[in-house]
Amino acid sequence: MRDPFLVLNVPMDADDAAIHSAYLNALKSCPPERDVKRFEAIRAAYESIRDKRSRLAYMLLNENIPNRLDLLDKAAPIQTTTVTRPTVKMFMALLNGDN
Repeated sequence: MRDPFLVLNVPMDADDAAIHSAYLNALKSCPPERDVKRFEAIRAAYESIRDKRSRLAYMLLNENIPNRLDLLDKAAPIQTTTVTRPTVKMFMALLNGDN
């Protein structure tokens, strides 16, 4: 499972309103007609962290190693309007876990 905080581009300490707002913005930028897989990832991410209880359960029970799609979400968040590729330096920093 992909990291829902990275999919929605919200910090781990975001509140319910911020997560809901990020979810709506992500849906506007990626409707299901354009990319069904991305849309499903956004919906699954929102469902897993939509309220405080589900965020707590996610943080306590899900210890996943980030995959390549998580790294790409961190490098180029979904809310960006222009699509740019990350530089080699940025990608290497993401692989090393640097922020």
